[in-house]
Amino acid sequence: MEQQVLSAAFPILILGLGWTGQFLAELLVSLQLNYAATTRDGRNNTIAWNLPSDAKDMDVSPLPFAQTVLVTFPVMQPECMTALMDAYQKQHNQTSQWILLSSTRPFKGDPATRHTPLDRTKDTGRMGAEDVILERGGSVLHLAGLWGDQRLPKNWVPRFATTEAIRNKLLNRQLHLIHGKDVARSIVAVHENFRPGERWIVTDNGCYDWIRLFLAWGNTEQIVIARDLAQHDETCHKALGEGTLEDIVRCGGVKPKLDSTEFWDTFQLQPTEYLKIE
Repeated sequence: MEQQVLSAAFPILILGLGWTGQFLAELLVSLQLNYAATTRDGRNNTIAWNLPSDAKDMDVSPLPFAQTVLVTFPVMQPECMTALMDAYQKQHNQTSQWILLSSTRPFKGDPATRHTPLDRTKDTGRMGAEDVILERGGSVLHLAGLWGDQRLPKNWVPRFATTEAIRNKLLNRQLHLIHGKDVARSIVAVHENFRPGERWIVTDNGCYDWIRLFLAWGNTEQIVIARDLAQHDETCHKALGEGTLEDIVRCGGVKPKLDSTEFWDTFQLQPTEYLKIE
């Protein structure tokens, strides 16, 4: 998508116009909100810029000032996050609202809310930069499984081809999702009603059952393996209970392990996009 003509300041600067950015750009255009965005190579009229791996190499001279700076990619060195924020503020001599996108991986609970302590053993290298953002009054959006456009859960099912992979999904049945369109709406809501120093969990406020996905979209071999595990694997049988997989789905289903209710209530929104399993 062609971005709008650059001006002295923008409502939003998108650092990393990737998969998420395409949905956000479409929404911003529809709302007539100007924006600037970066890519590594400056394609499609974006700004050519890349976060360096060493903080001493930080160069923010190409970046225009924006009320909100959105970082869509993982920042694996907290020193780089600090250097980026410092350099950006120094260059423009004013402060911005910072939003960092992250994953829900560190949240464990039944269900986990945004107030649940993070399991730092699940840190993939993101948490240090998240801590920097929060300490400096920014916001972190922990997004559930991203889907939309060409990114479809139906296409994820073939990845689980081994008995062990399928067994893991039978024992961890919950799939939490959030569509790119709702991610974009969430970002705009945080931008417009910013609350400094907060983490948020963002899902579609429900979850999906991997068993349903296997039955709907799995190949014959996957379904045979799933049925066999449900009947003969002691751990799976104990977790799934009696009956066929269809019986389990029809009579039970799963409950979310992530609770994003507070996000939607706080910003007075509701998710609009839900996965249809047919």
